[in-house]
Amino acid sequence: MPTLALQLQADFGQVVGLVPADGVEAALLLPIECTSCHEAHPNPVALEPSNLTDMQKSRGTANLVVHCPSCRRENSATFVVPSSRSDASPWTPAAPDVDHTTGWHTLCTIDFRGMNPLDPSIDALLPESNSWTCSGAESSTPFTDVQFDDGEWHDYDDKAGDEVSITDVQLRWQKV
Repeated sequence: MPTLALQLQADFGQVVGLVPADGVEAALLLPIECTSCHEAHPNPVALEPSNLTDMQKSRGTANLVVHCPSCRRENSATFVVPSSRSDASPWTPAAPDVDHTTGWHTLCTIDFRGMNPLDPSIDALLPESNSWTCSGAESSTPFTDVQFDDGEWHDYDDKAGDEVSITDVQLRWQKV
């Protein structure tokens, strides 16, 4: 089954280190489809790094276990946390520093079993109660309530005296 990286590309205007504000507690809302019957799940499913569920027909656990509403097959998804990480967070900051703001950035890696994610949207990727966080590239000012509207976010950095933004956000799933 595929292990896929959720990747982000955007124009980072004077900000770095974009990650979900809730860290290891941040849930992803994913539209999915069953690989057995190819039916799309009627609603996005919440994949939470801190949630571990036992799988019925396996000895393992997963961050998400769902049954396909059409064929009843058990499907699962699990965050892949790099062994080099000292914390349990599966998130890797997008645009980690000023020298690395262009190109595709891997936010997280997920092992999918029996399901595939559909095209994600930055506006609907996190539940409404959650937000993103980043910091000013020059001032290190923390921006802790980043909410995207039509794939864009704009604010003002008082310390740097300049506008900050994240625009032209694109997401994709890349096979690992």
